[in-house]
Amino acid sequence: MDTSRWPTSDVSPLVSIVVPVIRDTGALEELLEILASRKVANEGHADEVIVVNGDPEDRSIEQARERFPDVRWVTSRVGRGRQMNAGAAVAVGRWLLFLHADSYPDPGWLEELRQIDGDQRIVGGAFLFKLRSRVGIARLIEWGVAWRVRWLGLPYGDQGFVVRRGIFNRIHGFSSIPIMEDVDLVRRLQCEGQVRRLETPIRVSARRWERDGWARRTCLNLWLLVLFYFGVSPDRLARRYYGATVNPGGIKTFGPKRSWSSLEGSAGALSLVGVVIPALNEEDAIQQVVADIPEFVSSVTVVDNGSTDRTRERAEAGGARVVTESRRGYGRACLAGLREMPDVDVVVFLDGDRSDYPASMVELVTPILERRADLVIGDRSGVMRPAIARFGTGLCVGLINLLWHTAYRDLGPFRAIRRDALDLLGMNDQTWGWTIEMQVKSAEAGLRILEVPIRQRARIGRSKISGTFAGSMRSGARMLVTIWWLWWSRAARRVR
Repeated sequence: MDTSRWPTSDVSPLVSIVVPVIRDTGALEELLEILASRKVANEGHADEVIVVNGDPEDRSIEQARERFPDVRWVTSRVGRGRQMNAGAAVAVGRWLLFLHADSYPDPGWLEELRQIDGDQRIVGGAFLFKLRSRVGIARLIEWGVAWRVRWLGLPYGDQGFVVRRGIFNRIHGFSSIPIMEDVDLVRRLQCEGQVRRLETPIRVSARRWERDGWARRTCLNLWLLVLFYFGVSPDRLARRYYGATVNPGGIKTFGPKRSWSSLEGSAGALSLVGVVIPALNEEDAIQQVVADIPEFVSSVTVVDNGSTDRTRERAEAGGARVVTESRRGYGRACLAGLREMPDVDVVVFLDGDRSDYPASMVELVTPILERRADLVIGDRSGVMRPAIARFGTGLCVGLINLLWHTAYRDLGPFRAIRRDALDLLGMNDQTWGWTIEMQVKSAEAGLRILEVPIRQRARIGRSKISGTFAGSMRSGARMLVTIWWLWWSRAARRVR
């Protein structure tokens, strides 16, 4: 990511405006003209406007940079979620306002934001949706959006999100999914506090409805929302929405439709390997786990999943980057680690209890680097594991093999997967169904999957799953529910 110079101030502005853009300079210039003409101010200090360009090859953006020198210009990898995260990373405002290039709020929005600034119960909000069109059906769509926001609490990104910057950072920003990143953010925000329905209208371009048909575009939006809640891969939803190839960030590109089979030929020279280690109260083991990771690994991210001991300090002492996901759950920790991980080609998941040998990572990564596999799972073969854990794993693996006609032997958490393939899976599970979801969706997607034998040793400390009978029952029930849900919703995930 590169940024232009930006003057600093001793006083943080109330709000930083972040605008992601990809080959839409005309709409962007219209928005910037409106913002400039209003001279939006915060007690005499100009609010920060950040434009995040996802296409460095777009020469038309240079003209906009020359016209608007007071705007902060940032370049990032393509993808709306990634671009908005990149803008937020350099913002200094107490609030972040995420605007699409083809929308702008009416005058008065800043005053309304000032009014809610002092209420710490409010963590975010969205403006009142208004289409820039005079046709009658536009009013009906506005009514439907208002109903959805009021009764379902689900605003979309084109309504203009405002989020407290501290809260945004705490929940690790937008997920790197190709579509529905706005809905995903709202769901996580609602766990932190109130998401307010703001009264100020935001004027949204009607060009998508006019291009695709008013009824068709509206029905498609609703249908995709339903499918997202039923677990359909965001990549498949994005292909349906954009009608063209989409990258993992969710921006439309042009060319042949991307398929899972095309991943094999697009791998190129894979080299960067990153490790994610979810950890909960692993102070006795985590530093040694980090120290044992092979030197070819480019980044190590430990996710402190609400530890009450010195796990974080020990991980940092070992040289790992540590992020916090205070909401307990193995899947939540993995997702938090992925959101914060630097760009890599291959992601390795490793437990923090030292039951695995990190040196075995080479056996997981090599088939991927040699382009012989997309997902490689470490097969524990039941070694050093309690009988109840072996039984539970055998039951789940048997059900998966029966229902999906696979030939898995294990659900081991020590695994490696290509990052682009992982992004396209659209992982959603928050707890102990994470490995099951990954293996089921990988099989459905036709990924090349290998299982390789790995060594195991007695873990340090008590297992969070099999350490107690009650814990084993809870995790086992969650895994079975995950299998049932994936099987029940399998037809929806086939939607293209």
